[in-house]
Amino acid sequence: MERFLIAFKSGNRITGPILITTSPRSSCPLACPLRKGSTGGEAGVCYAEHGYLGRYIWTGLDRTTAGQKISGRIPVYSFDELLATIRNEPPGTLWRHNQAGDLPSDDQVTISRSRLMALTIANTGRRGFTYTHFDMLSNKENRLAVAEANANGFTINLSADTLAEADQLAALDIAPVTVVVPSDVVHNTQTPEGRKVVICPAITHENVTCASCALCQRHDQSSLPFLRMAQPNTEKLRTD
Repeated sequence: MERFLIAFKSGNRITGPILITTSPRSSCPLACPLRKGSTGGEAGVCYAEHGYLGRYIWTGLDRTTAGQKISGRIPVYSFDELLATIRNEPPGTLWRHNQAGDLPSDDQVTISRSRLMALTIANTGRRGFTYTHFDMLSNKENRLAVAEANANGFTINLSADTLAEADQLAALDIAPVTVVVPSDVVHNTQTPEGRKVVICPAITHENVTCASCALCQRHDQSSLPFLRMAQPNTEKLRTD
């Protein structure tokens, strides 16, 4: 059974006081090189594996079923409860899906298009956004699912691991793209093909959060791939 955490007013310094959700580790796609268990040299460096989030929140979610509570105090919600929660948010509400975890899937390879569309419909009139490491370059079903969600108002940013990969994902013309850059890159830069990369303002400015910025949620359907946000190396700077 799918399960989620919902923080109705997050205390996360990066997101600010907005509604955020968390999905379990099992939602992370096999294609993500940052997840525990991947075969590359970056295995386990995902920011969500560190600090209070990784050691307590994410691990607690992995071990607790929907309808129960982590340590008897943090409720775990079902997918239907997640949908109801989003539908009940006021119009225009900014919210982030998955401070940790990824999109619904039955095999960690292909996104569940039906469940993603259910979440997209629940988001109608609201300003939900998220990120995904699912394979887009060789998986047509994933491309269709993400394009459909973005076209219907639920912003899914494609996660790239290099600037060159960001160009490849942008060329798909289906979604905004985010990319991890080295921690010493603190000013806006560009991809090898000349696309502008904007360093996440919440990383570079203490008084900026997702709540006040919302760059990763904003998009114009006529120019989806040209919106860029980058986060410096997460294992060094994102351990909250």
